[in-house]
Amino acid sequence: MSGENESTSAVLSALVVNFVLTILKFVAFAVSGSGSMFAEAMHTLADTGNQALLFIGIKRSERPATEMFSYGFGGERFLFALLSAVGIFVLGCGVTVYHGVSSLLRPHPLHIGWLDFVILGVGFCMDGFVLLKAFKAINARRGDKSFLKFLRTTDDPTIAAVLLEDSVACLGVVIALIGILLAYFLHMPMFDALGSIFIGGLLGFIAVWLGYKNRSLILGRAIPPEMQKQALDFINAQPSVERVRHIQSRVVGADTYTLKAEIDWNGHWFGEQELGWVHQHEVDLSDEAAAKAFATEFGERITTAIAKEVDRLEIELKKLIPELKFLDFEGDTTTGHTQVIRK
Repeated sequence: MSGENESTSAVLSALVVNFVLTILKFVAFAVSGSGSMFAEAMHTLADTGNQALLFIGIKRSERPATEMFSYGFGGERFLFALLSAVGIFVLGCGVTVYHGVSSLLRPHPLHIGWLDFVILGVGFCMDGFVLLKAFKAINARRGDKSFLKFLRTTDDPTIAAVLLEDSVACLGVVIALIGILLAYFLHMPMFDALGSIFIGGLLGFIAVWLGYKNRSLILGRAIPPEMQKQALDFINAQPSVERVRHIQSRVVGADTYTLKAEIDWNGHWFGEQELGWVHQHEVDLSDEAAAKAFATEFGERITTAIAKEVDRLEIELKKLIPELKFLDFEGDTTTGHTQVIRK
């Protein structure tokens, strides 16, 4: 299964699992009145809504390019992931912390029973299953990067969101269990309320991190520096290139990049490629008509050669870096640019 399919599978699995867990946890909260169980129920409800947004974003981002959106719809994934982060902050963090503080200020009797522990156990197992799928999806895509470096640099916020949300989900179950046990054995509802607040704080941290990451992707972050250097080194290594004067890049979707380079072509090299043709066409330059015909054809051959060289470079560069779906090479001989990258 490809890395992209792994991401979709992980999001879909998380959506189904969290939908079931949301119902179970709200049932447990209705029976026990536990703030920690309410926090877990709201947490899972937020996760369900967020993963529905992530799934919609994935599907919308896969639409083909149109005349109006020539780079495709890859940015939709970033938009829906940002909306997901907002949902985590409002529902997962805001409502949960508010309920925890309210229970702390106005404690009420708890009715904790075996149902709470069973549902927490089931929730931990199901969230753990989704977490393992998220780990598997990341392993399929991270290459030789560490997990932390992948999370910092990935341009697919959906799989990062699933990993972080389900990591917090598993940790949240443990926190809720500790809070409920302390409240039950010590007869102090305060611990249950503190568990709710702590779970909400974790969700707030995750929401802010995901929001910041999606902000950079929506703004149009450049491609990874090592990948841009690899592309630049390849272009500069070509004998047809004198130098690269300016290079720009942007992430336009998950594993979809665009790169623009302004190139000073090596006219001497192109001219040398036509020496055989020139020798075959001896021209009397004193004959204006013959000279004009020769110059016209020679110019046509040079421009055709440049066009073919551009096509060749695009094909070879896309083989070298498959994520470069869009390439834009411009001929340039001016010296007014601030960035001149010599061979």
